[in-house]
Amino acid sequence: MKNIIILITPLFCFSQTIWDGPMMTFTKQNFNNPSLENSQDRITDLVWLTRGGDNVLFNAKTQSSAPNNGYNSPEDTRWAEGDTNNLSSLVFSDFKSAAPKSSNGTPRVKNMVGKNYVVHLITDNIYIDLKMLSWQQGGGNGGGFSYERSTNPNLSVEFKNAVNVFVYPNPTIGLVRTNQNIVLQIRVYDFNGKQLMETDASSVDLSAFKNGVYFLQLFRSDTKNWVTKRVVKLE
Repeated sequence: MKNIIILITPLFCFSQTIWDGPMMTFTKQNFNNPSLENSQDRITDLVWLTRGGDNVLFNAKTQSSAPNNGYNSPEDTRWAEGDTNNLSSLVFSDFKSAAPKSSNGTPRVKNMVGKNYVVHLITDNIYIDLKMLSWQQGGGNGGGFSYERSTNPNLSVEFKNAVNVFVYPNPTIGLVRTNQNIVLQIRVYDFNGKQLMETDASSVDLSAFKNGVYFLQLFRSDTKNWVTKRVVKLE
């Protein structure tokens, strides 16, 4: 963890904390309910990032939805394009204002995909590196998105020592089980990445699907992240 001490006057200083732990990926699937825990990236006790049908993120800890104009959200965060290696040169704003601008100066959030950002968690005074990976069409509870971000390095040992998630039997002729006390939700995708089903359980039945390779995305209750496992379906 990097700590930057900035002297304001000879009698006063404050410390900024930069999370430089292993990168993790968070995904909120299109049309998943943003009020559910597995649709929120609960970065700290104060910042839970998610998205509804609007074109911006919001902080589910303090907001029930994004504001109508999209600005000044997510609450308790500031955003800047760049990375923490150049923190002193960055100019921070709200999420929408940090997006690339069109020729007429209008922010285009969808153009954040593939770009690197620094997110300042204001009250926690933590800076994290984040790269936007995807941004889907909104509407209703739509508005899927994904990103990878840095983590608290003090938790890296816990992640390394976390129980491995397993799926069995593999290959399977139908029912696939996982760690019952860890996995809270399963999403099934075909080889082309199309989502086929979703269940709030620790097992899933593939017997109705044709033979082939499938990918199971599993939500862990212990580390609050998703892991992907490859499964072969046979007759």
